[in-house]
Amino acid sequence: IGLEIGADDYLPKPFSTRELMARVRAVLRRGGMDRQSDVSRRNEASFDGWTVNFPRRELTSPTGAIVDLTGAEFDLLSSFVHNAQRVIARERLIELSRTRLGDASDRSIDVLVSRLRRKLQSAGKDAPITTVRGVGYMFNAEVSRS
Repeated sequence: IGLEIGADDYLPKPFSTRELMARVRAVLRRGGMDRQSDVSRRNEASFDGWTVNFPRRELTSPTGAIVDLTGAEFDLLSSFVHNAQRVIARERLIELSRTRLGDASDRSIDVLVSRLRRKLQSAGKDAPITTVRGVGYMFNAEVSRS
């Protein structure tokens, strides 16, 4: 039934960990999501004149100035950039931010989003982070990767 409703693979119990890992790698290869292509597409991303350099963990403004971000703010921005144009729930943002927030509540993610928005506002333009009431947030900018 799982395969009929869209699953890529199925592994009945009991199973060996080795077979499970081999099947996961095979599914990732089929989807073009292997580690090498993932790393190569994540070096830099641009949106609305801003540039995010992932290996250096830097955000450069449209004027060329480097914006000072905390580790949690950079992780949150990375999560938004990699999931642009998608609504992300508060709980998922905490997960995507690599749980840097520890035992964070959804209110602490709101404070972090607020600080990131303030840093992304430029020349009278609003930050590209939109609140989706009752759900979470969405990054509303077109992102290009290099």
